[in-house]
Amino acid sequence: MNWISLQVRALRLETEQILGVELAPPDAAALPFDWSPGAHVDLRLGNGMVRQYSLVSLPEHGHIYLGIKREPASRGGSQWLHEHLRLGARIEVGLPRNLFALQPGKGPVTLLAAGIGITPLLPMYRQCLREGRAVRLLYFTREAHQLPLLQPIDSGMQLYTGLPTPQIAERLGEQLATWQAGASLYCCGPAGFMDCVEQTALGHGWPPDSLHREHFTPAVPSTLADAGCTLVLQRSGCEVQVNPGESLLQAAARVGVELPLSCGMGICGACVSRVIEGEPEHRDEVLSDAQRSSGEWITPCVSGCRSARLVLDA
Repeated sequence: MNWISLQVRALRLETEQILGVELAPPDAAALPFDWSPGAHVDLRLGNGMVRQYSLVSLPEHGHIYLGIKREPASRGGSQWLHEHLRLGARIEVGLPRNLFALQPGKGPVTLLAAGIGITPLLPMYRQCLREGRAVRLLYFTREAHQLPLLQPIDSGMQLYTGLPTPQIAERLGEQLATWQAGASLYCCGPAGFMDCVEQTALGHGWPPDSLHREHFTPAVPSTLADAGCTLVLQRSGCEVQVNPGESLLQAAARVGVELPLSCGMGICGACVSRVIEGEPEHRDEVLSDAQRSSGEWITPCVSGCRSARLVLDA
């Protein structure tokens, strides 16, 4: 992975638990990369961890801006950033990746967010406004004063505060009651919220290909296959037996082949590899249904193999 050193230009406590981080080149130069709404970047932290965060800013802002929620049950990434990041510090940033892109078109767009899931949807909202595209943003949060990133509420944004789960489902039913041709829906938030959105939309006749969502954590805990398989890394000329309970990525590392790795949870897409032969067992939250059914792609950090032999283009 290519890493670029950026400097912390601003830190803002957006809410009690959300830290806003502005990063830019230290010499006031232009950012050496571009991105589109929905993209995320990897951060390599001072404790050696690599974590992914959605880009709240757009390229024309001249910097990247991230909203990082301190998660009590996190694996240590958000805690390190909240406690150790300082103004003027340097941090290594990976090139943006976008697995949640706003699809081109002129149809109306509905954006549904809960909690910190607002972060990838804000730039989508701005992009639609700039293009004159019909858009509405529905945001569900526990408390009004916890609205992340201090975005103003206007006619295209609706805020729902402190609703119990049954009422959230009721509001979704009201807002997704009809589908217009060409309309699309983008959703980000806790897994339970996104499942509710998907079930409600499908129940009201939204086509599956009109629904798009992004996970910050795996929808269900991934478990490795009980049985092993033979893993062939064709470009590297290596073959290795994958032991029971071992990931494909770990097995590859035992024979000196370092496959790309970032989140290690099947949600960021960094390790997606092409399958030449074999039947993958998918456990990721990255690949589309079409990609999974094609059998041509796999996320070796969490996914396994149903066949005795798996050949990757690696």
